[in-house]
Amino acid sequence: MLVRELLHGYQKRLIKQAETIPHLGLFMEPGLGKTVTALTILAEQFEGRTLIVAPKKVAESVWVPEAARWEHLHHLTINKCLGTPKERLKALETPSDAVVVNLENLVWLLEQGHRFENLILDESSRFKDSSTKRFKAIKKQLKYYRRRVILTGTPSPQGIADLWAQVGILDLGARLEISLTKFRDKYMVPDQINRHTRVVYSWKIKDEATNVSIKSKISDICFSLKAEDYLTLPPLSKLYHRIDVEPAVRRQYEKLKKDAVVEVNRTPITAVSAAALSNKLLQFTSGAVYDENKDWHVVHDAKLDFLESIMEDSGNAPVLVFYHYKPSLERLKARFPYAVSLDDTNQEQWRKGKIKMLLAHPQSGGIGLNLQCNVGETAQQVWYDLPWSSENYIQANARVYRQGQEKPVILHHLMIKSSIDDQVVNVLEGKINIQDALLEALKFV
Repeated sequence: MLVRELLHGYQKRLIKQAETIPHLGLFMEPGLGKTVTALTILAEQFEGRTLIVAPKKVAESVWVPEAARWEHLHHLTINKCLGTPKERLKALETPSDAVVVNLENLVWLLEQGHRFENLILDESSRFKDSSTKRFKAIKKQLKYYRRRVILTGTPSPQGIADLWAQVGILDLGARLEISLTKFRDKYMVPDQINRHTRVVYSWKIKDEATNVSIKSKISDICFSLKAEDYLTLPPLSKLYHRIDVEPAVRRQYEKLKKDAVVEVNRTPITAVSAAALSNKLLQFTSGAVYDENKDWHVVHDAKLDFLESIMEDSGNAPVLVFYHYKPSLERLKARFPYAVSLDDTNQEQWRKGKIKMLLAHPQSGGIGLNLQCNVGETAQQVWYDLPWSSENYIQANARVYRQGQEKPVILHHLMIKSSIDDQVVNVLEGKINIQDALLEALKFV
């Protein structure tokens, strides 16, 4: 069992800061130990019962085991408010220091009328949209919590405006205005506007000075820590594999891009909007597209063939593969019979190197889990399907490249040459925003 003295100096400093900051934002990159930091604050400073809100996988498998690992936290009792309504009610009604609930059950829990003295929001970026039911539900309860702590490694995945709702959970609007309208009026300007109706589709920050101003206003209650400043990590190599397809496949892709319709296996594949078309093009580059009946059709094997070469070159190094589409998962399993889908039972086998290929969706395997593997010369990670979400991308990459990783990490991106994949990578690398990427991807040349 680990003892408190093993906490890093930066963790101890944050815990000390929390003594005088009742409502605290910990923006700590994955691998810096934000869970044990928050648990130590809870154990040593909180009075009364605490509500912990987390994504489902994290609620299931992170908070209780992390408390059990540390000697100074072993006395904490944490009930998991998961499962059936009957099981969740039992967790609420059984005395404990804390209750951890997943995002999907938060609204239900708050409707039960139970009061908590403290609140911890794990992955608070899930509350960046103030129009969601979960944000509206928690907002009504904020005044009842004596202590509020928010945790995330990606506080502003789509831009600085993501901070408004999260910081408002801490200070009830004192620093960044009490309403989103006032925040936009003060700090933002319209970005994408309908020329006819004047409806604003998106907003952007006024200028870099405004960006700095926002950060300075919240610096007394929000602390941002980057892994590179506090940890010594092995080398990380990012490889971008631009893969050719057959001329006939290229013609199909270009026709779909130009006309928003193409025939595959004598079945029309159509897209009714720009957003739908971008999704169809991403399906196409992955190798299989859906028709209007939700059936999918194979268009090429280029990424599967390239992944096969990666597997041959990887030697004894296990390979973690992230996919997005269901057809990709099925085709990966068909091509690589030894591949195993990530679940709650096989993470330890993966870390010991007993699984040659682990398949994970970034939304289930991308947050809170430790998927380090120090077997072999390198740790290999492959993005088979590319996501638009920078948050999912950053979080998923941090499952391996984090504190405790000893072997160098190679991060592969499988991209079809001269396709929408190029624009997605530009978004993930912060070189372009999603709106501009879509326009570029759909531009007819």
